[in-house]
Amino acid sequence: MSAARNPRRSRTFRLITIAASGMGSFVLGLWWLRFALGDNIGGMSGEAVSAVIAGLCALAASIAAMSFFAGVDESADFVFNETHYDKLTGLLARPAMVGKIAEAASATARTGKPMFLIDIDIDRFKQINDAIGYSNGDALIRAFTARLKAALPRDMVIGRIGAGEFAVLYPDQMLRCSLDTLIERLIHDLMRPYQLPSHQQSVNVSVGVVAMPKDGYDPVVLLRRSNLALQNARASGIGDWAVFQPEMGRVADHRQWVESELHIAFERGDFDLHYQPQLDLTSGRVVGYEALIRWRHPERGMIPPIEFISVAEETGMIAPIGEWVLRKACTDARLLPEDCFVAVNISPVQFMTRDFVGIVERIIKDTGIEPKRLELELTESAMMQDRERAAFILKQLTEMGISVAVDDFGTGYSNLAYLIDFSFHKLKIDRSFVSRMETDSNSGAVVSTIVGLSRALGVRTIAEGVETENQASLLRAAGCQEVQGYFYGRPAPLSLGDPALTQGTEGIASVH
Repeated sequence: MSAARNPRRSRTFRLITIAASGMGSFVLGLWWLRFALGDNIGGMSGEAVSAVIAGLCALAASIAAMSFFAGVDESADFVFNETHYDKLTGLLARPAMVGKIAEAASATARTGKPMFLIDIDIDRFKQINDAIGYSNGDALIRAFTARLKAALPRDMVIGRIGAGEFAVLYPDQMLRCSLDTLIERLIHDLMRPYQLPSHQQSVNVSVGVVAMPKDGYDPVVLLRRSNLALQNARASGIGDWAVFQPEMGRVADHRQWVESELHIAFERGDFDLHYQPQLDLTSGRVVGYEALIRWRHPERGMIPPIEFISVAEETGMIAPIGEWVLRKACTDARLLPEDCFVAVNISPVQFMTRDFVGIVERIIKDTGIEPKRLELELTESAMMQDRERAAFILKQLTEMGISVAVDDFGTGYSNLAYLIDFSFHKLKIDRSFVSRMETDSNSGAVVSTIVGLSRALGVRTIAEGVETENQASLLRAAGCQEVQGYFYGRPAPLSLGDPALTQGTEGIASVH
């Protein structure tokens, strides 16, 4: 490894190397002179010249050997530092930290003294790094590291195990307060804004904790479990932390099974659509059906959408599954009365695919459904990922004659300015407000406000999750126009023999 590539080469080693090279060049020069001039060099005899050259050769060889072994020693030291320490922070790198965790686990097994592994992660660090630039991102990591070290006792074992992820080994006997207090204080310190060269940067952190020996001895398993706790904390809210529980492992294993099984299930044809009726409150007539995906596994039975939709989004399977749902719903619409529409939920990931509008156009053309009989339900978060692009897509869909409903309205963004920019036709009141209307006057006020807002915007309202007659009466009194829920009908497969498809409300009971 050359000195130019190894800034840790010492000055002494460089001098030895230069001396060895110079001496070697000098000896070669003497040999050339002897070859050119014979034995008569400076009046010296041939024996004397040979002795001088031999002595110089021995000296050059000894210097070269010193240079070699010094280089081997420094190269070994350099490789050790390169593989054991993080260049940016000087903390232990992931391989070295795994080794330290293994040592700690072995020590706890011998002594019985507990040791905590604390996993700390900067939420969305990749997005932050992309937004502020890599130089600012490096500055943030260095500042974060300095603050982390300052918040912990001296000589604490700390490692950087990911781009924005850090691990700390904290012996139980070094705790001067409760673990809760320690972690809360640590989170508070680490979430204070950081002054970077160009601006002040705020971050959120999540923390996961495992305890040795309670949670195991294998360093890889311990890191996996600390990360599971961290992910659980992140799902719970900003700046939260969690201690590993065995249930987290079972959830993760189930999620892994779902991920590995999704593609097979799609190819095998496990998926089907059930439909839930939507009624007009004034006339009592069924005006549409919402298509809801169902996964019936041949061995595990019915798997609810909440368990696989998010996995499908993360793995990219939502694209083929979402397109299949849209195509089947439009095909099944032929079983519905001519004056009924079919509503299809669109995933945020699916909505932002490159050719979403083109896919919708092709499906409408292939199935022959009238665009006005298709309603696409989108959440607020789906439309807010890229407001400009979302507004353009919604405008295209509206121009095609497709209806758009804002799903789960009231649970997303508090800034309602987007309602002015986007083309949509319906606000869907979230079930969380409907379920509390009978006992919470504030929920009723929220529903009334949403209805009033929809009237001002010139769009319709529909409430989901209606389960009692009293809820239906309150919604009618508030001015809500459409409803759906178990009170009117549970999701069920469509079939030509369903009376609900040909008889208004009289046939609703058949799809309960």
